[in-house]
Amino acid sequence: MALTAAHEQRLKDAGLVKFFEDNRAAYRALAVNAFDYTRRYVEGEDLPVRVDDVAAALELALRVSNRFEAYLASHRLTQQYWFSYFADLILDRLWSELAADLPPRRSRRGATR
Repeated sequence: MALTAAHEQRLKDAGLVKFFEDNRAAYRALAVNAFDYTRRYVEGEDLPVRVDDVAAALELALRVSNRFEAYLASHRLTQQYWFSYFADLILDRLWSELAADLPPRRSRRGATR
């Protein structure tokens, strides 16, 4: 699910927006890896790469990220939704960079969308 205003506010209140900004390069690298992984299997089925598809792969990467786990633990953020909210934040901030080289989508009739 894409980042909502309510989720962004919760992330901001928890300090996670600033945490992302302070660690942007590291989370950009995770996002690029998740995007590339997703792109390989989705485009292989002749489907467009969508934000939510990449978010699923990125969330898995966040679940094994020591840096993110340490932040959550040190701020006593124990709820599981932080992983999906943070993945949505990362993709919200970086999607235009990640998707810049995607080909235009074509409809079934061959027209570019």
